[in-house]
Parts: sequence; C-alpha cells; structure tokens
Amino acid sequence: MQLWDTETWELKRTLTGYTHGVFTIAFRPDGKVLAATSCWNATVQLSDAMTGEPKGTLTRHKRRVDRVSFSSDGKLLASGSGDGLVLVWDTETGEQKGTFKGHTRGVQSGAFSPDGTTLASVSWSNTVQLWDTETGELKGELTGHTKPVGSVVFSPDGKLLASGSGDNTVRLWDAETWEPKGTLTGHPRTVKSVAFSPDGTTLASVSWGNMVRLWDTETWEPKNTLTEHPGVVHSVAFSPDGKTFASGSNDTKVRLWDTVTLEMKQTFTGHMEGITNVVFSPDGRTLASNSSDGTVLLWKVPN
Repeated sequence: MQLWDTETWELKRTLTGYTHGVFTIAFRPDGKVLAATSCWNATVQLSDAMTGEPKGTLTRHKRRVDRVSFSSDGKLLASGSGDGLVLVWDTETGEQKGTFKGHTRGVQSGAFSPDGTTLASVSWSNTVQLWDTETGELKGELTGHTKPVGSVVFSPDGKLLASGSGDNTVRLWDAETWEPKGTLTGHPRTVKSVAFSPDGTTLASVSWGNMVRLWDTETWEPKNTLTEHPGVVHSVAFSPDGKTFASGSNDTKVRLWDTVTLEMKQTFTGHMEGITNVVFSPDGRTLASNSSDGTVLLWKVPN
C-alpha cells in the first residue's frame, strides 16, 4: 500500500504487508488512523493517516477481511470476514472487545448505528444481522433479500437502514422496529454499495453495471442516474459537507460529482487496476481510494 503527497505527487511512504491488492479502507472519525485490509489477507492493518507509520495489525480472523468500519466516536472498529465472524476491536489498545457469530456464510459488510449501540452486518447468506455492541447479543435478523447482501448503511439520523443485494435491489428498514419500509428497484445487476448524504436527503447506490443511482429519501423516487463510468462501479461516498460525492470503478478512475448539479467536478487517475473502495477523510480535504493493484492513493479534494 502506498501513500502519495497530493501536492507534489511524490511517493511519501510504502506500507508493507499487502501483496494481493487492497480490498477496503476506512478513516477513524478523528482522521488520525487509517484501517486497511488485503484481498487475500486475514488481517486488518492500522496506519497513521498522516505519516503512514504502522500502528498495529489485528490478526484474529481466519479468512480474508472484507470490510472494516469505525463507530462514530472512533472507539470501536468492526471487521467482517469470510470466516463468518464480525470482530469488534478497541481502536486505542488494539484489543479484541467481542466476537459476533451468527452468519452461516462470509460477512461482506457492516455499519454502526450513529449512536453506536447497534452494529448491522451482512453476508453471503442473504440476511442482515443486528448486534448489541455492548453485550454482543443478536438483536434481530432482517430477511427479504433473495441473494447475498453486500452493503449496509444507517441514515444519519439513525432512523433508517438501507441494504444492497445481489437481487439488484436496495431494501429499506425501520431502524427502531426493524420493519421493512420499502424496496428500491432499477439496478440491472448486483448493488455493490449504498451511502446516505450527510443531511439524509439522498441515498446513493451503485451496481455491477456502470450505474450510480441517486434517490430522494422523501419520495424514494430516483433523482438521477449517472452512467459515465465505462466499467463496474464498486463504491460511492459523500463528502462530510455533502457538497460532493465520489465514485470508484473498474475503469481505474475516481470521479467527483457535485451533489446539487450532478456535474462531474474532477476525474482522478493513477491506479493501474480496478478501484474497490473510496472514502473521504473526516475533514473532507482528502479522498482515499484503494485498488486491486495493491495501492492506496490519497487525493486532494478541490474546494
């Protein structure tokens, strides 16, 4: 994994330990720590987000770690793996805080509720599982998707949960009663990633096609559909101020979009292979993208 100076584009540091591509990354909410996983590595590597210095390696999983996510206060990190487990870690000490075992197949993604009391995890077994982060007990299981669920996210106010699946749909759930609230259709293939805008007015979803769809969260009608990526879109993320969103694709490019006008603001090129994840730093000044080429690139976000 490599970090680049976004002013000079000189290589700042190489982070070792990944030989088969970087699968997912996440910033801790304070912006000081970057967590990353490898395509064929059962560990989570923690690095200083500014210097690239290693801060620790989390090693309890038995198979590839597919997703990592931080709680909103930054105190906890959840990692989901092909071993079917969700492990929760203390981000200061690196100690394992809990093991959530309930999925019968590999875990693909997870998300903390805004208040940190619930962790939602999704897997190849078509379900969304809900965990009490204090006790580790299973609070409930959401069923309805007919194919594996690949992504899950809470709305900023914590009232809704959205999940994207291989059945080409996004399902909406009441985050208090866990009752279904609706199903969004229109993607021709697997929904890979879902993300709410910071103000909660828009939900973005992307699929194995080259499609990015934006949904109005009041009416749940599509606001627009963007198809500028010629390759599969794997990830989408909103900037903290909500003015910009980013998409990363198999075409090796990261694109930035104006949330209001939907005009493309910029295209970042530099990866040699497909991009698997994009994420903004908490201050919104930096966008990180990771790729199956084994690199993480840090981009300066234009004003």
